[in-house]
Amino acid sequence: MIALDAVPAKASTKRTLGRERWETAGLLAGTAVLYLWNLGINGWANAFYTAAAYSGADNVTAFFFGSSDPANAISVDKPPLALWVMSLSVKAFGLNSWSLLAPEALMGVGTVWLIYRMAAHYLGHRWGLLAGALMALMPAATAVFRYNNPDALLTLLMTAAAAATLRAIRTGRQRHLALAGILLGAGFLTKQLQVALVVPALLVAVIGLGSGPRGRRMRGAALAAGAALGTAGAWLAVLALTPAASRPFIGGTRTNSFWELTFGYNGLDRLTGLDAERAQVFASVDKAELPTGPLRFLTPQMSGQIVWVLPLALAGILMAAFLWRSAPAHSRAFLAVNVLWFVCSITVVAFMSGIVHGYYVMPAIPPAACLAALALKKLVERRASLRYRSLLAGSLALTLLLDYVVAIQGANSFPWFPPIVLVTGSLASVLAILPPRRNTAVPGMALTLSLILLGPTLWSGFTVGTAHEGAGLAGGPAVGGHRPDDPSSSPMQSQDEPQLDALKFGDFIEPSAVEAVTREPSDVTWAAAVIGSSSAAKYEIAARRSVLALGGFDGTDPSPTLEDFKNRVTSGEIGQLIVGTVPPATTLGLGEAARILAWVQANYTCRPAGHACLYRLGGPPA
Repeated sequence: MIALDAVPAKASTKRTLGRERWETAGLLAGTAVLYLWNLGINGWANAFYTAAAYSGADNVTAFFFGSSDPANAISVDKPPLALWVMSLSVKAFGLNSWSLLAPEALMGVGTVWLIYRMAAHYLGHRWGLLAGALMALMPAATAVFRYNNPDALLTLLMTAAAAATLRAIRTGRQRHLALAGILLGAGFLTKQLQVALVVPALLVAVIGLGSGPRGRRMRGAALAAGAALGTAGAWLAVLALTPAASRPFIGGTRTNSFWELTFGYNGLDRLTGLDAERAQVFASVDKAELPTGPLRFLTPQMSGQIVWVLPLALAGILMAAFLWRSAPAHSRAFLAVNVLWFVCSITVVAFMSGIVHGYYVMPAIPPAACLAALALKKLVERRASLRYRSLLAGSLALTLLLDYVVAIQGANSFPWFPPIVLVTGSLASVLAILPPRRNTAVPGMALTLSLILLGPTLWSGFTVGTAHEGAGLAGGPAVGGHRPDDPSSSPMQSQDEPQLDALKFGDFIEPSAVEAVTREPSDVTWAAAVIGSSSAAKYEIAARRSVLALGGFDGTDPSPTLEDFKNRVTSGEIGQLIVGTVPPATTLGLGEAARILAWVQANYTCRPAGHACLYRLGGPPA
């Protein structure tokens, strides 16, 4: 352990090492139970990615490019690396909830282990356990590591890159920097520029705090950058060299360009909401019409996702500043990585103006867990000083305030929790400000741990016991009677506009329409076409046939164009069009999908199937 202490720790005995291994195994086993228990309740989770995983298991081209359907009409709006993991699992174990979601849960266990290892190396075993527990129990983490969004893999890769960088600084071995670069390149192939949230922290650590002369540190940074570019560039080169006609249209773009996807839809548009057409579509869904800044984390979209640990994470930043001058270089790297990673991540989420979901706090959770453990360790150790007791008491009082607000928001599910927060937080804060005494140390620590762990434990437990579906993932109970990922809020039941729910969850699929899709001849390339990728995905999963997603995720992608669609109908490639509840863009007449719908309605006859219409496209238009 390279401890952030004035006095080095004594060598551990074999008995101590054995106990530590068992305690670490207990942390990881508990995490595995939390993330794997009742996993099947999430069903197909985000059907948008489930259909792509199914397609990748069925077709090599779909696997490589991340296609939404095995016939490779359009890709998802992310790079394919996270889909590769799921597709391989589906290929090995068949298409079911466990084959999709168990790999995500194991990624969560791996992330918690890495957080424990990082924190324990610098803070000590027990504080490493606390950091790992905070990572495991944050409701956003519990939700993400039980789901099939790319964020599970991205969080693992970012954490592993940070761990590899810190190890390179400790050991002076450049190969660990190469590994960090490979992991960052893989992160880009998972969720593009979001991986960059950790990059400033790693660059500062390597160039400013690495071992050896400055030239060697610069070469190490260049090695990591080259490894990242090589990892991501290999896939990008194949994409660039593949003719557009031989690969799927790149979902989320207007121009079929991966760079537009990188810097537009998944880049600046996420921060600014500048895409006017998509902004119009999402204006009443999850576009950030909520306060910017710290108060955002108490809004319904964000409530309870990470707020439990924020006060101690902020205290950790102050402690890092206090410790900086006296800490050895290796420990400074640990401080710098976690402070800069946390500040970059939490600031972006707090002030972004594009689409905002609760799980977007994920990149901030690993450094927040480490900073909170650092703060609690150093403040407890220095409680003889009034200054540090005041900082600890203030942090706990702020934790009490924020926890109470979140507890009130979730009172419908846990009505007894708000008074528990008040009592526990008040006692913990009072004991923290008092001069240390032997008879108050244990009760004070017990109350402190209860204050910071009980809330996320309840919220994560609720997450495990309830189903989650669609695009708006969040952990914890309903706020104001609504959860953004509650599948019971289907297009037929929600208080929202049905078109918005069709966008978030996918349309309610009609059994008779599924039967019609399965009866299509096997030589028909797309047994059906459906507007919006999520709705198309649900029919594709149900029928196990290729379904053409018109307009991509939100119905605004120009794929296919009306002329392309007409040509495919003429050549017999599309069996029928299923029109149920369409995304908002189509209702507003935006995009090629709206033009296709108008043409089909003008030339073909609707056959009712529940709330949907089936248009048989086998013959020429009327």
